[in-house]
Amino acid sequence: MLLVLWPVWLVVVSILSSGYFYVEATKSGMKRKNWALAGLVLGPMLFPLFTIHRFILLKKNLNRADIWLNV
Repeated sequence: MLLVLWPVWLVVVSILSSGYFYVEATKSGMKRKNWALAGLVLGPMLFPLFTIHRFILLKKNLNRADIWLNV
């Protein structure tokens, strides 16, 4: 029964990921529609890329472009 419903769960996870990335991109000042579309297509696999992109933009906005990614 659960194996039959995997496409439904895939769509639900994609929609939830899209909403999550839309909200987080809005809070971070990034392009909302691009991240929402990427979240819809890639789902939660986009999270590492989103995190690194947000970190790089933060450092760029602080005028510290030469800082290494030491967290």
